[in-house]
Amino acid sequence: SSLWVALLYPRSSVMSAAPTSGYVKESAVINAPLEAVWSMVAPMTFKFCSNVAQAKKNEEGSSILGQYTIAYTDNTVQTVKMTELSEGHSDKRSLAFEMIQSEPPVSYTSVMHQITLTAVTHTQGGPQTFVEYSSDFSSDADAAAIQDCKYKKIEFFQDLQKAVA
Repeated sequence: SSLWVALLYPRSSVMSAAPTSGYVKESAVINAPLEAVWSMVAPMTFKFCSNVAQAKKNEEGSSILGQYTIAYTDNTVQTVKMTELSEGHSDKRSLAFEMIQSEPPVSYTSVMHQITLTAVTHTQGGPQTFVEYSSDFSSDADAAAIQDCKYKKIEFFQDLQKAVA
């Protein structure tokens, strides 16, 4: 039966939600239209996140790509670089960013994050958005860092739902 799963669903489309070998992905359905959710996520300010004290773009200009400084409520300050922004489909949006600096330093070399939003096309109530948030860590990330990332994603979804309600 695993052969059928492999044939029907390529590896890229079947991912465990459990953290494994430096990769963690969590997902949630947010009860709000795609554009409302995207307007909260795309600016990279994370104003809706309870664990973010402040976030700002470091570079001036009209492009949203660039570096951002995120100051967390635990006094951690990280600089991230947006590496991807996609608004090409009417029902899907995504962005990706990598951490390039952390104070205090983190215990791993690197991490790449991706947030993908997809409009739910068949709902029982009002508009909904399916949100996936994944992180791919360097091989030196330990289980504690990966588990912490998993729980921070769950908090991210809870804060996002409150913000768009």
